[in-house]
Amino acid sequence: MKSSKIGGRGCLVALAMLIAAGFAAKAVEESGSSRSQNDVLRIDAPELKKLNFALSTGGLPIVPGLETYTVIRSDRENPERAEGLGWTYQHHPDIAAWHGRLYVGWDSCERDEDTWPSRELYSSSTNGKDWAKPMEMFPQGTSTPLRIYFFLAPNGHMLVIAGLRVSREKTGERTKGPLVARELRVDHTLGDVFTLRPPAQVVPGQPPPFATCKEKEFVRACEQLLDTPMFLLQQDYGRLIDPPLRMKWNDPANWEGDTELKKEAENFGKAMCFFERKDSAIVGIGKNRWVTISRDGGGSWTQPVRPESLISGMGKVWGQKTSAGSYVLIYNPDLRNRWPLAMLTSDDGITFRDPHAVHGVLPARRYEGKAKDPGASYHRGLNKWNNDDSWKDEALWLVYSLNKEEIRVIRIPVRKSAPARSSP
Repeated sequence: MKSSKIGGRGCLVALAMLIAAGFAAKAVEESGSSRSQNDVLRIDAPELKKLNFALSTGGLPIVPGLETYTVIRSDRENPERAEGLGWTYQHHPDIAAWHGRLYVGWDSCERDEDTWPSRELYSSSTNGKDWAKPMEMFPQGTSTPLRIYFFLAPNGHMLVIAGLRVSREKTGERTKGPLVARELRVDHTLGDVFTLRPPAQVVPGQPPPFATCKEKEFVRACEQLLDTPMFLLQQDYGRLIDPPLRMKWNDPANWEGDTELKKEAENFGKAMCFFERKDSAIVGIGKNRWVTISRDGGGSWTQPVRPESLISGMGKVWGQKTSAGSYVLIYNPDLRNRWPLAMLTSDDGITFRDPHAVHGVLPARRYEGKAKDPGASYHRGLNKWNNDDSWKDEALWLVYSLNKEEIRVIRIPVRKSAPARSSP
């Protein structure tokens, strides 16, 4: 067999072609082309194109074995049956498992979203069905809502966090950054309140810095939380992280594309969710169906794309790996409506199919209020940051907000994903 040689100018041409090919491959990955979108995430569910929004389930079958339990139901007329004050806004829930109990935290306002008076509440359950009377997560006036309230530190300590309230003005996601924290102890009591991330200027009544706590393992847990950027990226726009540690794409100026794309990029980074798929890539999904991938453990991320087959608006998208090794993706499959709340399954964390509703008939909204979108949304499940593995159950446990006035927990038996569709 004869050998071939490329000399001089031919070698330079070949090298140039290889370099060009490398840039082209990177451009394909980061430009949002159809090919890269399908590699990132794909919805293979023609049923979602035929939804009947006159039905709260959209006409989808209900996921087999579904169990639904109420943590709190707003009741202005009988406040003793709810959270004690008769407030009618309950939203922004999160869930955790800690030493044999499930915990749910959420934001409670008198009437309107993100509007004073408000407070952060929590409840716990030993069986997932019966929930304790809601209690204040932090003293009223100390905290503001987040999308995440529980953090299991690598040293085994569980922290409860919220935004640090700096005024009684309406809160906004772009103004959040300061944090408060306290420990959720093994005996299920709460520790003292400390400032986790300070504001630019000290505010009246601000809790002491966490580093002043005499419990060294609590201090260490706080340091470990602040050293976990991906956990904090679940809050909008990376506002809980110093700018150098934020995702590159939190700044629209870093996006490659025209002015229109950079404008659209301003809504990237809301309510992010992360899960590791079968090929070890980490998937990040946010509101407005933005998806990004990291192949180095979260060190860098591909430029976000909006997969054509993923239809979702301002509701959350939640993805996670199940105990059976399969994957679920749960979201509102419409640009406007927050019903149905659908669950799709996958074997590889890339292609999702077989949609089911994770609720039955939903009741109508009972109380008026600003930004009280009807439907089931803002759902979250258990993951490595909020689960100490003490909750032994081969099922998915998730929390969601109903009509922004009721907090529900659901249990779904783990099942494998549907088989791949055969080619026509």
